[in-house]
Amino acid sequence: MFLPDFVVRSRRVVTPLGTRPAAVHIRSGKIIGIVDVGDVPAGCPMDDAGDAALLPGLVDTHVHVSDGFERATQAAAAGGITTIIAMPGHGGAAEGACSVDVGFWARVSVDNVREIAELAETGVFGFVGGHVPEADLRVIMPAVRRVESILLVSDWCQTRVRHQSDTVIRLCGEFHTRTHLADFSPSTDLAPIFHARAARLPMTAETSPRDLCVVASEADRENRELLWAALAGGVLQMVVSDRSPLQLSLPATWTEGRARGYTLDQMAQWMCQAPARLAGLDRTGAIEVGYDADLVVFDPDAEFKPELTPYLGRRLRGLVQRTYLRGTRIYQNGAPFPSPCGKLLLRRH
Repeated sequence: MFLPDFVVRSRRVVTPLGTRPAAVHIRSGKIIGIVDVGDVPAGCPMDDAGDAALLPGLVDTHVHVSDGFERATQAAAAGGITTIIAMPGHGGAAEGACSVDVGFWARVSVDNVREIAELAETGVFGFVGGHVPEADLRVIMPAVRRVESILLVSDWCQTRVRHQSDTVIRLCGEFHTRTHLADFSPSTDLAPIFHARAARLPMTAETSPRDLCVVASEADRENRELLWAALAGGVLQMVVSDRSPLQLSLPATWTEGRARGYTLDQMAQWMCQAPARLAGLDRTGAIEVGYDADLVVFDPDAEFKPELTPYLGRRLRGLVQRTYLRGTRIYQNGAPFPSPCGKLLLRRH
């Protein structure tokens, strides 16, 4: 049996089988063992997280990069996010600038539908359509399915009129195209996606920390509880940042989730495992043998006041202390960022 070249241990290691004390053995950037917390080879370098939790690196499949990849991926690392999938319209060059792994969605419309197969060959993770009429969807959906990819319907909160949402769901069922609904907000009608899931259509949906945590009115407060219930019930499957501050995604979601009785295991399901499945990433998003050693040391009890909106003035619970990408530390609270070591990811279609 190979010995580890690095160990991270904690009394709260969050795995798909539950949370328990464990030592995570790492070799060449991979998890090679999840063993008893005291099982650390003599002389092996170790990060002892103590009572802090050890979570999988978060996977964020809805990131708008507006201020360059260096800053965006540093913010991601500070938030415990080890993989992002960038939305179209990102700014700046990514090569050599990324602290975390980065993949890309491509924009699709009837104007470039003939290029879908070529775009898929370049390694994009799927295709994003905004406010798309039915006639266009009837062209786009079969083309996306032919390359065995996925269509993200964004601007969903702007297209929530019932007959329009019914159209997307009806066409998903007709063409059997994997479809993901983005941009859910507290005012979004959740009934259509509930019925789509009940009908076992190949459809998923997301919400964001901002929509789960920030309310502008009493109506938003009531609708926010519906979002939490939909998340807990599997109608919505994941929490991704959208336009929320990347570094606060986990603390903000944990603050509100913990207050409602949700657990770190559920945080890992919603913010690590489900987004990884959406993107087809089969070696990250969970603490399992054979997976990349993408890990987050997270103190779920620490409190702090963020200086960034939309959480200005609030006390958030949960502090990311350290983040590892394939066993390499890419963030430590209070320390300078090391040299970027993130990769540009290509999806295998």
